[in-house]
Order: sequence, then structure tokens, then C-alpha cells
Amino acid sequence: MTLRDPTHIGPDHSWYEHRRSALSAGSNWPEGHRSAAFILIRVHALEINTPQDFTRDPRWRIDFGNYSPEYRSYSLMEYGNRIGVFRLLDFLQSLGWKVAAAVNGLVAQENPWLVRDLDRRGVEIVASGWSASRMLSSAVSPEIETALIRRSRDAIAEATGTVPRTYSSQDYGYSMNTPSILSSLGFSTAVDWPNDEVPFLFGEDRKLLIIPPAAELDDAQMVVGRRLQSPRWCGHLAEALSYWKDQALTGSVLVLPLHAWISGAPHRFTNLKQTLTTFDAQSFWQATPLEIEAVWRKKH
Repeated sequence: MTLRDPTHIGPDHSWYEHRRSALSAGSNWPEGHRSAAFILIRVHALEINTPQDFTRDPRWRIDFGNYSPEYRSYSLMEYGNRIGVFRLLDFLQSLGWKVAAAVNGLVAQENPWLVRDLDRRGVEIVASGWSASRMLSSAVSPEIETALIRRSRDAIAEATGTVPRTYSSQDYGYSMNTPSILSSLGFSTAVDWPNDEVPFLFGEDRKLLIIPPAAELDDAQMVVGRRLQSPRWCGHLAEALSYWKDQALTGSVLVLPLHAWISGAPHRFTNLKQTLTTFDAQSFWQATPLEIEAVWRKKH
């Protein structure tokens, strides 16, 4: 174990610069908005036979432990890809929200029609690892991690005809090698690292632009992880949207992550619908990750 140098000032890594964003607000986004926004729908899939050499998020286990084949969690995510994603997308686009979809490579391989349909509807397709069964971490070798991210990127490119340039990790899983791997594979931005409210450059070479998500509002974090009932989660969401509209840092971003299989279920969707219907999406500059990146890089 290597102890941190006690005389060192700043983060114990070199992936990004330490700063105090609240004291160094950026410039307005287009149309005079202080904050940009989009909703990130996570379109994920489990492998029905759980791979033994990988870690998956422990929240995706059934009530009595882990089993293989694991029909229940597999079926719930399949429901999201068959029903939930369309329920969410129809509603969100009707309100004027821009939407991006973080898609597993396994989904693109098995259901290319789904990815093409999302692409046709103006949804930016974001690469998101291979499957929910294979969360990346430093326990995974750089060679295997590179192969999985490349495989996911290529499956999406095969389905849509466009190579994705935006990445979002599976269950917020990173290794010490992920930033350099993403840059080497041609990714220019990532919807990850919820340590700020404004975009920032990331990685040893500072080439990757991070667009931080509101991870604490993530439906998986709130409903599955913390076991909040949907009305209470949506109450927190309403408070956050109201505060962000009135108090947002200039140059900030609001990214709301929703899982197709969680928020797309009717007993949760009802509360989400009530919350978002009462809020004007045009309070923010609605933009996809690549649109945000283009404007940010032009100004910086």
C-alpha cells in the first residue's frame, strides 16, 4: 500500500484539476440559459447466466441471493427495453426534454432495431459498457476493459452506422485505466463523475470532457439502493428541479439519470409523470451531450 504524501495539495490523482466551481462560474449557455439539461435513459441488459469472473452491482440481486440463471432481474431489464424505454421517451419528448440513451453493447447486439429506433427519434446513443453483469473496476485487466468498451462501441456503430463519441459507465464503475482507454478509443466526452455541476476536462491528457450527472437523483440510487418509495423520490426530484431552475451556477448542467426498467414501470412512472408535468423543461437549455460538448469546447 502506498501512503499519500502528507505535503501534497489537491486530489490524490492527476485526472482533473482541483477547483471551486461555485467561485468561478462559467458563461451562459445558448438562449441565455444559466444551465443546460438532458435526461439520460439507461438501457441496460443482464446476461442470463452470470459470468463468474466479473462483478455486478449488488443491488441487482434478487431477495434471496444470487443465482444463475437469474430470471427475475434479467426479465426486469428486458421489460425496460421492451416497454419502459418507450413509455419514458414518448412522455419526455412530449414535454420538450432532450434525451440521451446509455446503451449496453449487449443491447445493441441483441436488439439493433431498438437502438436504431432511438437514433431515429433524435436520441443521442451513448456507449455504456457491455452489460449490467460486467461492471468495470481495477479488478479487471486493462486488456479486458479495453476489449469490452471497444466491443460496446462497435456494436452500437454496427446498429446505427455512427460511432458513438460519448460514454457513460455501467453503475458508475471505473478503473484507474478507464480515462486513457476512453481517449484511445475515440471518446471525447463522458457522462460520469458526479463531483461537480459544470463540465470539466478529465484524464491524464485532459482530452475527455466530463458532463457530471445528478447521481443522487438517479432512480437506481434512490429507489433501488435507498429503497425510497416513488412519491418520496419524486418529491426530492421536484425540490431539486425547482432549486436548480432558480439557483443554478452559470454554465452548469443538469443530467437526470433514469433506468428504463425502473422509472418505466407504471407504478413509478405515474409519480414521475406528475412531477415532470408541473415543471417547464424550457427553464434549461435542452441539449444532448455532444451539443453541450460542442458549445463548451468553443468557449474554452
